[in-house]
Amino acid sequence: MIHLQEFSPEDGQEKLDFLKSADFKVRGFRIVGIFDGVETVSQMRAKIKELQELSEHDLCERRFHWILKDDTPIGVITLRPALNGFWLHNAGHIGIAIDKPYRSRNYGTEAFKAMCQKANSEYGIKEVITMALTDNIASRTMIEKSGGEYWDTIVAADGEKLARYWIKQDD
Repeated sequence: MIHLQEFSPEDGQEKLDFLKSADFKVRGFRIVGIFDGVETVSQMRAKIKELQELSEHDLCERRFHWILKDDTPIGVITLRPALNGFWLHNAGHIGIAIDKPYRSRNYGTEAFKAMCQKANSEYGIKEVITMALTDNIASRTMIEKSGGEYWDTIVAADGEKLARYWIKQDD
């Protein structure tokens, strides 16, 4: 059983250790590199606070959450409640990364479904848009197991081909 916990400026050493050791070097996940150079808990807390504030150049709120299994971090999932043009064509509402030892165990699907429910219940998002690299079969399968319906294939700003999906939610 997993649960989601929003990033907090009070997050401590366990979360920093996870970020430093997690295998997120996967194509298509935009958190890769965000925490590069962060070496101390105080630096991590400052970065979390920075991420929670709406930046002028981004103009898109992002809510980062830990994916926890028995209170141990196993991944990160992001919700963008309101998409601007950039995010509509480059990532969608939800992005997810699971640390390599925890992949292929349905934790990603469980976390993804939980974030879809959160998007609906807390932000009123009835149609979640999400994307996966066209050749990332594991991510595409996770999206489809979560109710995703293939919409189209687009080319992102970085030149990668992305399969875009809709997930329609009931109240």
